[in-house]
Amino acid sequence: MAETNGGTSANPMRQRLASTVLPGLLLAAALMHIGYVASGGPPASVALVALGFTAYALAFVSVAGSFSARSIWSTYILPAVCLAAYVLWLLIAHLTSTAVVNPAYEQYQSDSLAFSAYSAHLVLAGTDPYAASMTPAAQTFHISPPIQTPTTDGGRISVQPYPALSFLFYVPFVFAHLQSMIWVNIGFQIATMLLVFTLVPAPLRLYFGLLFLIIPEYREYPVGSGTDVVWLPFMLGAAATWDRRPDVSGACLGLACAIKQEPWFVVPFALVHWWETSGRSPQLAARYAGIMVAAFALPNLPFILWHPAAWLAGVLSPLLSHPVPLGSGLVYAQTSGLFSLPLGAYTILWIGALIACVAAYAAWPQRLAWLPFIAPALVLFFSARSLQNYFIYWPMVLAVYAATAPAQKEQLARRGAPQGNIRRLGAVAAVALLFACVSVAAAAGEHVRLTQARAMTDPRTGYVDSITLAVENASARRLPLHFAVADAHNTMVFWQADQTTVAANSRILVHLQPSALAAELPPTTDGFQVVAFDQADGIAVYERVPRAPALMRGVRNGALLSAVNAFELSPVRTPLGWDADSRAFLDGRLAVATGGPLGSFVRFRTHAHPGSADTVRVSQSIVPDTRVYTVWLRPSAETTRKGGRFGIAFSVTGRHTTCYFADVRAKRPSEYRRGENTYVVLPARANQWNQYDIGADFPSTEAITISVGEFARAAYDDDFGGIVERER
Repeated sequence: MAETNGGTSANPMRQRLASTVLPGLLLAAALMHIGYVASGGPPASVALVALGFTAYALAFVSVAGSFSARSIWSTYILPAVCLAAYVLWLLIAHLTSTAVVNPAYEQYQSDSLAFSAYSAHLVLAGTDPYAASMTPAAQTFHISPPIQTPTTDGGRISVQPYPALSFLFYVPFVFAHLQSMIWVNIGFQIATMLLVFTLVPAPLRLYFGLLFLIIPEYREYPVGSGTDVVWLPFMLGAAATWDRRPDVSGACLGLACAIKQEPWFVVPFALVHWWETSGRSPQLAARYAGIMVAAFALPNLPFILWHPAAWLAGVLSPLLSHPVPLGSGLVYAQTSGLFSLPLGAYTILWIGALIACVAAYAAWPQRLAWLPFIAPALVLFFSARSLQNYFIYWPMVLAVYAATAPAQKEQLARRGAPQGNIRRLGAVAAVALLFACVSVAAAAGEHVRLTQARAMTDPRTGYVDSITLAVENASARRLPLHFAVADAHNTMVFWQADQTTVAANSRILVHLQPSALAAELPPTTDGFQVVAFDQADGIAVYERVPRAPALMRGVRNGALLSAVNAFELSPVRTPLGWDADSRAFLDGRLAVATGGPLGSFVRFRTHAHPGSADTVRVSQSIVPDTRVYTVWLRPSAETTRKGGRFGIAFSVTGRHTTCYFADVRAKRPSEYRRGENTYVVLPARANQWNQYDIGADFPSTEAITISVGEFARAAYDDDFGGIVERER
């Protein structure tokens, strides 16, 4: 009897452990992490202190609620805490991260959101976005070059690539002069969380709240300019009503398809589902399909009538504009240089995967009832463009379907076993066709090889500015090629080649150079790749280039040559080879100007953003190649008057720092020490260029860091004119 009672009492305990205790404690741990992130922000921030303490307070509330026997905790209170945790994370990241909205500057982190926002502006101006170029969006919204999608012919995507609802949602917010459309995406994310809590059974709300909170992409994409969150609530509505309300499901699916192309892959499954569940009634199936088409056409029809060819070219541009291969799907092996398939093979593969999935679903609609809501991710895994945002939202859609599907479905009416066997045979044949396509595509590997690649660096900047490689064409065709350079993050920039045509069955040496200073490749220890494209034949061949360590001897770019580098996430001019907080260039605390002693100079304007609590510097790490440096500084009288410190510092990693300050009030040089650090005060003329020859003894085998800028918060209106090495 004791065992029986123990076993009986253990079941509710285990059930509560799974439904409330473990997810509640997981929520508490997530909140503690959020509080820890807040403590890593700028000091003396009252807002961060308050937000961090709130996170910890909610964590302790979650712990207490986890062990409560009252169901209200797991069904209402803890899910609400999940939503509050997301908002807290957003506010804290807003104050600590450069990847989210910041009112001091604005930049979108994706060209999709930039295009949508720009299209909303065009609509308000009475212009058809599909008939206009999206190129001005980059300048309008300060888009960094790596964010823009390149094409295999060396161009950039410059058309509106999505259906009309993708930008119509933003029109009222642009009209209301909302500072950033990222806030709209954040609103969609919060609304989506509330929608999920409404759709799923109450005992599951806490689990879904944790999904939104813990999976990084669900937190980061909306604030990082991802736009897929806009179609997500409509796709969730389609999944939640898939079986019980096909008319509502069709409308939701149509609206999701009117935003982006990913939901299009669900349409063939919906057609099969409606045919089967309507008792194979053509009238009912056509009615549901008509609702879906009407929902898709409603926002798109004005633009179809306005410029039909331009609209069609826009929404089909992901297929027709030949964007460069990129993603974490099958193509990742190719961009890593492991093998080489014709780009057309990926089209065959994803079409074959789609046919196989639809055929399998038609053959076994009950057994594979889950397939429509994960098939888009499976199909796009084989695409030449397989970005993470193509995948990550579909498990959430499938989870909502699984949580809301009826526990038992009626067996679909069958016309007889023979037809079922024929359909099963067709599904198996479709799968076999897919594998045959894979085999044929693998056998048709490229006949172009890139070998013996080597790189040279620009002595002025330390950036890569020349690559030589051997190109072998083993095919019987003459190949015209475009060449690009891709960094470790697969940011791709096309370079000029002295030869762009390779004769059949031949091997040539090709010399590549950037078209401008802005296209030089920054130094990196991660290496990079050279990519050869032939758009006509769909060739994309990758070759990794071995190169010297990024840490070079001597100062790089002492003349402060500046550009908007095509590989770096900064939409404004910065001095190449120098490190600095990109926010300082974006909000005006740092700027590059002309007319300095060596040409360009860096302006330090702390008053441009008085809300910042950070000092501003530019720096670089080098292995010293000399003992004497000539540096030009132009301090302001205001800096000295307010007790600021503007100058240059030489730091030996982990040992000591020597700082040289330009002081308008100083009559002669002076020196003092604090611990292992040395401080030298140099006389200076206010608002004039002061040239200093600084001699320092550094080990020639150890790295040092040179930093120029503010060393006290009161620095104000100062300039750095450059640095030159010379012999003692």
